[in-house]
Amino acid sequence: MVPTNTYTRFTAANNVREDLADFIAMQDPESTPITSAAGRVKAAQTFHEWSRDALRAPNADNAALDGDDAAASAKSPPQRVGNYCQIFQDTVIVSGRAEIVDKAGKKSEVAYQKGKMYKELQRDFEKAVVSSNVAVLGSGDVAPKMAGLGVMLYTNAAHGVGGSTVAHTSGAATVAPTAGTARPLTEAIYKGALQTTYINAGKVPKAVYFSPAHKQVASAFTGIAQMRYEVKGDNQGTIIGAADVYVSDFGAVSHVPHYMMAGSTNVYGLDLSEVKVVYLRPYASKELGKTGDSERHQCLLDATLRVEAEKACFKISDLSGG
Repeated sequence: MVPTNTYTRFTAANNVREDLADFIAMQDPESTPITSAAGRVKAAQTFHEWSRDALRAPNADNAALDGDDAAASAKSPPQRVGNYCQIFQDTVIVSGRAEIVDKAGKKSEVAYQKGKMYKELQRDFEKAVVSSNVAVLGSGDVAPKMAGLGVMLYTNAAHGVGGSTVAHTSGAATVAPTAGTARPLTEAIYKGALQTTYINAGKVPKAVYFSPAHKQVASAFTGIAQMRYEVKGDNQGTIIGAADVYVSDFGAVSHVPHYMMAGSTNVYGLDLSEVKVVYLRPYASKELGKTGDSERHQCLLDATLRVEAEKACFKISDLSGG
């Protein structure tokens, strides 16, 4: 028993300082694997367009007579395709008191919230990139939206039975893919996508992006490099529980898990030299007009996605277990 009239910590409850650490730990991931690695270009209009062309099929019987007239073949113009810029924004209103009082882990509430909003907009843009959102022109009542990878990759698209992705050979990708019969990811499906891409592009993507669940499935593929290591002497053996490089018949491919693709039915093989982030207005913030005892700040990004030679990329769709 505690002796009578002992002055304890509980007696001093109203006169004890708090022990609050002077930092704030961010619990959510901030990385944007695709858009951080993609190239960056500038847009001049809200509808960003680019041209792409294709070579005719090779002809082993292209043989001309000696001295014959030169015969012309039919020529096709380049395709003119595009994507709409999407406005990603967020706004914070901070009262005068919230800005001036002493705070843990931050000096300025406005500065902290602006920094946080920048990170959130980056994640919003990345999420739109890996989505199957269709392009939307927009109007006075409808916000414009950019098309995601799910609709922009169609040449090397491996679907379940009945599934398809419409080719956008002009304009923007405005038609959603048709869902096919769901099936699990297998190495046979994966190798088929690599082979198709190699036939159409002469190369395979250097990076393939999976949902976390599909990444674990891919780690069991037989083509994974360095699954076992020789243990020498008294060294302790290491169990390799992850796979980062798949050695295919057409070259080594990096396997990249993407946390934003959790639950996704798609896998994306990307040649990032053909993928560009296009900025109409890059990340920026501005102070809005005051209406009282508060500050209003808006953070904004106006951008879209450009996939140039989409034949160099692939998509596996209609996967279960994502």
